[in-house]
Amino acid sequence: MSRTPIGHEPPPMAVLSYFRHPKNWLVPSVVLSAALFAITVVFTGSVADPAADLDHAPIGVVSLDKGVPDRPMNVGDQVVTGIIDQPQQPSEAVSWQRFDSVEAATSAIADNELFAAIVLPEDYSAKLGSLLGPNPQRPEITVLTNPGAGTMAAEIGNKIAESAARGGSAAAAGQLLAHAPGAVSPANAVLLSDPVTVVQHQALPFGDRTGNGMTAFFYALLLMMVGFLGANVVNGLVDAELGFGPTEIGPKRRMLAPRRITRLGTYVTKCLTLAIASIPAATAILAASVFVLDLDLPHCGLLWLFSLLAINAIGAGTLAVVTLLGPIGIVVSMVFFIGWSIPVSGGAIPQQALPPFWRFLGSFEPMRAVADGVRAIIYFDAHADAGLSRALVLLVLGLFAGLALGLLGNLFYDRRGLHRIHPRAIAHIQEFLHRVPQHEDPAKPLAASSPTS
Repeated sequence: MSRTPIGHEPPPMAVLSYFRHPKNWLVPSVVLSAALFAITVVFTGSVADPAADLDHAPIGVVSLDKGVPDRPMNVGDQVVTGIIDQPQQPSEAVSWQRFDSVEAATSAIADNELFAAIVLPEDYSAKLGSLLGPNPQRPEITVLTNPGAGTMAAEIGNKIAESAARGGSAAAAGQLLAHAPGAVSPANAVLLSDPVTVVQHQALPFGDRTGNGMTAFFYALLLMMVGFLGANVVNGLVDAELGFGPTEIGPKRRMLAPRRITRLGTYVTKCLTLAIASIPAATAILAASVFVLDLDLPHCGLLWLFSLLAINAIGAGTLAVVTLLGPIGIVVSMVFFIGWSIPVSGGAIPQQALPPFWRFLGSFEPMRAVADGVRAIIYFDAHADAGLSRALVLLVLGLFAGLALGLLGNLFYDRRGLHRIHPRAIAHIQEFLHRVPQHEDPAKPLAASSPTS
C-alpha cells in the first residue's frame, strides 16, 4: 500500500472497500443481534403467562361476622377458613393473610403489602341464613382495592378476591341448603346459587390523575432514561472537551487538542458533570409533571431528591461500564439498565406474576428500586414500609457500587499504563497544533518541514 506524502490529501475511500474486511460489518451485526436477543427474551418472557407464573400474590381476608344470635353458627369464620385452606392452582399462587379488623387490612394496603382484601360484614351469617326464609337478604361483601399497586396487580387482586368471596359464600350456602329442615322455594334456590353481593371500595384516597396506578412506572422510566442517556451524553461531551473525541453539529466538526488527564480523572470529571446536570434534569421532569400535566404528585420535594439519587446511581454505573469497556459498554449498560430492568421492575407487571428467573433479576435490577421508591412517594404517602426504605438502600448501594467499579477499574488501567492517548503522543500533538498557523487553509497542502534533532 502506497503512503500519502506528508502535507497532501489522501485519495478518497470507496464505500465498498470498507466491507472487504468481514469484521467491519460482522462484529456490529453480532453484537447488536446478541443484545436484542437477550433483551427480547427478558421482555417477552416476563409477560408470557402471568396467571401460570403467579406466586404468593398477597390478598387479605377480614371477617367481622358476629354470627346468629342464640345459635352456635358463625359462617363467616368458616368461609374465611375455607378460602385460606382451599387448594390453589398453581400451587401457592396466593398468599392469604388474615386480619382482625378493617383498620389492620387498610394499614397493610397503606404499606403496599396487599393487592386487595376481602371484608365479610357483621351480619354475614344472619343474612346468609335468611336466604332460606321468606324475607331473604343477600350479604354484601366488600373488596378493598389497592390501585396504587399498579394496574395489573390491582386487577389480579380484585379478580382473586371477588372470585374467592363468591366461591366461599356459594359453598357455605350449599351447606345451608343441604341441612335445610324443609323444602326451599325456587326463588330461594336461585338466591342460594349466587348468595352474595360484592362491591369494590378503594382502601385509600387515590387521585384522579394517577393513570390508574401507572404514573409511578412512567416517572421511574423517565429517571432511568435520564440516568442512562445522560451518562452517554456526558461521556461524549466531556471526551470532546478533553480532546479525546470530536464535536460534530451538522456539517461542522471541532477537534480539540487532547488534555493530559488520567482515566481516573476523566471518570471523576464525567460523574461530577452528570451530578450537576441531574439537578436541572430532575427539575424539568417534576416541573413538566406538575405544571404542564397536572399529575397528582404529593411530596414533590422528596420526589425531587429521590430523583437526583436515582439519576446519579444509574449514571455512575453506566459511566463506569462505558469508560471501562468503550463503545461496547453502551450496549452492555443498555441491556442491564434498560432492556433487562424495565420488564422486571414491578412497575407494569408485579413481581408475584413473573417467572422465577425474572423474579431473580428483579431482586437486583435497579429500576425495581426506582419504581418502588417513586410508587411509595406518589401513592403511599412516602411510607418507608411501602418500598421507599428498600429503594433508598438499594440505590445508595448501587451508587457506591457503580462508583467503586468506575474508580477502581480506571485506577487499574492507569496503574498498568493503559493510557487513552500516550502522554508523549499528546505532547507531539500539542506541539504540532502550536506550530501550524491557525489561519492556514486546511485544504491547502502543508509545506514539508525539515526534521529536527
